[in-house]
Amino acid sequence: MFNRSLLKSVQSAITKAPDKRILSLSFENKTYFVKRRMGNGRNAFAKQNPSAAFWCEAYKIMTVNARLPLAPKVVLLDEDFFVMEAAGKTLQGVAKEAEYAAVRHDAFEKAGQGLAQLHAAGLHHGRPALRDIAYDKETGTITFLDWENEKKFVDAPAPVLDLFLFLHSCFREEWPDNALIDAAVAGYGRVEGSSQTMAALKEFITDHHTLFACCHALVPFGWIDVVSVDKAQAYITAL
Repeated sequence: MFNRSLLKSVQSAITKAPDKRILSLSFENKTYFVKRRMGNGRNAFAKQNPSAAFWCEAYKIMTVNARLPLAPKVVLLDEDFFVMEAAGKTLQGVAKEAEYAAVRHDAFEKAGQGLAQLHAAGLHHGRPALRDIAYDKETGTITFLDWENEKKFVDAPAPVLDLFLFLHSCFREEWPDNALIDAAVAGYGRVEGSSQTMAALKEFITDHHTLFACCHALVPFGWIDVVSVDKAQAYITAL
């Protein structure tokens, strides 16, 4: 049901911060996030124009939630913004913050499982980085955020790219061991049909041998994204 009071609160928040693309809003003792139809001033090469990205994200969120509860709950949709319920702590925070120490393994396992369930439903995310996956400690649920990424620069099935980008994001964190990554891969592997995607991911590595060889050669320069690609490639090959 349309909530006029919430709309007024959102409009007020936007008026106070006219240049912010994403706003946090407290309304009736609940936390919401407002995402506006505007550019963020970066990643222009990698992303669609602001209007296309905005409507793409809104459509994907509604499509996903019609099948699986893995996207944010949108409580208000306007031509220039949509409002989502807060979904918890991002996996980046879960991996680092002390209060999540006891649930880290569960969070990453459920993230992997959720990604596989998304793929089994014939859907994909586009860039499931750790900063775009939230875990709610109270409910033990996973929510994938930021659904606007649809540009592809490598020819590969969308689920394969999803899985590679997820692992790449994990290796960007430079953890002392692979325990959380192993948990996520184990969760992914428990979903029916996931073995085909895992096999296709290995084929992707083989088919793009030259690309990965170039990344390996550039590792000494220490560029984090290149180093992470090399680590992800080695991890996937060893699975």
